[in-house]
Amino acid sequence: MRTVLFCTASALALFWSPLAAAQDASPSTTTPQGAEAAGGLSDIVVTAQRRAQNVQDVPIAISAISGDALQQTGIRDPRDLQLLVPSLSFQAGTAVTTTSLFIRGVGIGDFNSNTTGAVGVYVDDVFLGANAGKLFNIFDSDGIEVLKGPQGTLYGRNTTAGAIRFSSRKPTNEFSADVSALYGRFNEVRLEGGVGGPIVDNLIKVRIAGIYNRRDGTTFNRFTGNRVNNIDLWAGRAVVDVTPTDNLLIRGIIHGGQNRGGARQFQHRGQGVDFGGNPNFGPGGVPLDGFDYADTDNNPFAGAYDIEGQEKVDVIGGSLTGEWKLSGATITSISAWEQVNRRTLEDSDASPNNILTALYVDRPRQFSQELRVASVGSNRLTWVAGGFYFHDRLMTDSAYDILRGARDPSSPLGGFDPVSQIGYFRYPYTQKTESAALFGQADYKITDRLTGTLGLRGSRDKIGLDYRSFYDEPGLIYPVLNFSGNRTFKDLSWRAAVDYKVGATMVYASYSKGYNSGGYAGGSARDASQLQPFRSERLYSYETGIKTDLFDRRLRINASAFYYDYRDLQVFVFDLSGAIPVQRKLNAGNAELYGLETDITIQPIPELNIFAATSLLHSQYKDFTALASANYSGNRLVSAPAFAASGAITYTRAISDSMRMRARVDGSYQSMVFFAPDNSAASRIPGYGTVNARLSLLTGGEKFEWAIWGKNVTDHRYRSITRRS
Repeated sequence: MRTVLFCTASALALFWSPLAAAQDASPSTTTPQGAEAAGGLSDIVVTAQRRAQNVQDVPIAISAISGDALQQTGIRDPRDLQLLVPSLSFQAGTAVTTTSLFIRGVGIGDFNSNTTGAVGVYVDDVFLGANAGKLFNIFDSDGIEVLKGPQGTLYGRNTTAGAIRFSSRKPTNEFSADVSALYGRFNEVRLEGGVGGPIVDNLIKVRIAGIYNRRDGTTFNRFTGNRVNNIDLWAGRAVVDVTPTDNLLIRGIIHGGQNRGGARQFQHRGQGVDFGGNPNFGPGGVPLDGFDYADTDNNPFAGAYDIEGQEKVDVIGGSLTGEWKLSGATITSISAWEQVNRRTLEDSDASPNNILTALYVDRPRQFSQELRVASVGSNRLTWVAGGFYFHDRLMTDSAYDILRGARDPSSPLGGFDPVSQIGYFRYPYTQKTESAALFGQADYKITDRLTGTLGLRGSRDKIGLDYRSFYDEPGLIYPVLNFSGNRTFKDLSWRAAVDYKVGATMVYASYSKGYNSGGYAGGSARDASQLQPFRSERLYSYETGIKTDLFDRRLRINASAFYYDYRDLQVFVFDLSGAIPVQRKLNAGNAELYGLETDITIQPIPELNIFAATSLLHSQYKDFTALASANYSGNRLVSAPAFAASGAITYTRAISDSMRMRARVDGSYQSMVFFAPDNSAASRIPGYGTVNARLSLLTGGEKFEWAIWGKNVTDHRYRSITRRS
């Protein structure tokens, strides 16, 4: 269970250079959603199609948020993006820096180390493949773009759900610096800032940024008297731009960081069965675990944990980008390398008894190279073509300590019993992935108002797995499984679209195909059948939409309707056919999703901005017979709310020539979802909504901002379910 309570904090933001100077560095810069402008709502510039465009001119469903808008909204964690993008949802990972992402109900609820996911995550145009540490590099942000629907023709790895693009702030031609400081509940301290500018005029400019965040634990451990679920992390980034000539940019980025906070501590939920599989309930029908324990105090901020989880994550990476502008085209090269070391100790049973303790150890190493050529200018034909190569070597050495509390130290081998699956079970493996693709997309203006788009991409993914599992007892190695496999997956994806524009209104329709490579499950396995490869999933998307600015750009309406034909979708399930549940990853037959999304922004006067977004979604497994002949056909997809909405009202009032007051109230709502395809009552998460408030004082020409804010001010308690890796 996770509960977010009312939080009051003060923040100070200092800007030693004009805001405009801090935004001239990158063509991907976005202006704040609903920013004030003399003519109404401002343009939002995105690079979703690998060139700078007004988002209102892009025939794709996109939610674009600038770094300034993130600050105004108080979003400090990418998982809070649901506040602005209701069709985006997350499943909480076992680690603070891991998560499973879903867009429009499409995603994979699997936190295993080798899961790529259906949503591509990019930071400064670098695809991040590792599940561990995926959200570690998100700070000092210049903007975020959420692309909805399959991305099969322009982006690194092919994805079925969509892509999230994070852009960091880049060096400027003038010196600039900013810092924000926050103090909040549970003694939370968060410091974030950056400084940069020219080192050698017209040749070298630099920006250095960093973040530090610590917080005491939010949950009281009745077993030890300590507080758990704490935060302790830092990260830094350096960006260097070199422009030896007017038409050549060389950009080097290096980043790194550490997390030494606590692993997630969960609320205990008894399964209602004993170790023999018999019903086991306490007074009042409370479900008990195998040791007859249940947490019955109904306090989500307290538990009894014999193991206090800890997480150690070390991240380092870098990229080198070259951009060469020629007379008729621009050549871009992006070389990148990422390394993550993760070690997470978890009290998986969430109880004072040692039933199950998990140790997750991941060491992914990835290298990627992208090369593309794009046309320049506003010709009738615009195009982009290129290639992408990705290599990833993932080494793991994870383990489960199973039923330690039930072992008799005086018995032979200290109570080790492999037949009953009692012991210290390790499952190290190495997975190597090589992915290569060629892609291209062209837009052709059939008339001044009508444009057609065609895109094509060929992908090849080769995945090899070397897997072992064994019991590791003092003086004894008891082998269980050795497995080795190699598979190659190929696919051809495409996009075809037309858009028609009249004045400030554009309507579009598209047909596209996305693909997510098959592979191997990465959880604990005792039988080779658990490691048989699953097939690639494919998603065929039919979409139509409208984007329009009305009433002198005081009203902006963006809406889209879509239908997904989802085939061979990859699903994470637990096999309950035996005495002990085991993890499986398999292909469901097919599913369908369709829905309607709207984004409305109103700015009747410069001082007032109103934003509202809604998502209506139907999802259903059409043909899904799971293990042990369980039939899930007709069930809803996981993390697919039938209705989700978010909204905000921001009012700014001038107090004097150099001082303004800004008040903001925002909130979001998500209807009931399931976290397992069986749609069981145990995996049902009731609908919930939260409300946030923020009051800011801006002084010194908005160089200084003082803010007090509250998150979930109504103190609404809600829960989420995390699956074991």
